[in-house]
Amino acid sequence: MSISDLYPRSSHDHERVLAVIAAGPKAAEPMLEVLFMWLQDINYPIAMPIADFLITVGDPLIPHIKKILRSNDDMWIYWVLQYVVERLSPEHIHALKPELHQLATMAENDIVATRIGASAGIWEQKTMDWMLDNKIRAYEEFLLELKALKTRNSPE
Repeated sequence: MSISDLYPRSSHDHERVLAVIAAGPKAAEPMLEVLFMWLQDINYPIAMPIADFLITVGDPLIPHIKKILRSNDDMWIYWVLQYVVERLSPEHIHALKPELHQLATMAENDIVATRIGASAGIWEQKTMDWMLDNKIRAYEEFLLELKALKTRNSPE
């Protein structure tokens, strides 16, 4: 049996996912890219078991996570942040510091990335304060703009 025989073939392929899990983290290393593809939609029936398994793999995950976090697929990034990165050890999260910092300064996924980075203590307090102050200021301005739009567009 080759490693490709273990690749899940559909979003309902629990049998192959269980075989991957049984084979263990080391055996799964060559298929990590394929496994992460199933996290593009956490609603796939096999997505959660895969996410639960991926957090056991350790260091080999990091290059794959970095690639996803640098992608333009905001939903995939969100699912990976929520269901994998957030559950990694602080050491593994520290390895993602540049990517989390980039996400934390962008509009999509910024709060999730900031929360994860803050929980893992990847930023000095001065940096964390600066990031939070900027976010609060930006969201306050955004809120004012939304209120102005609502007022302008509300029937009298």
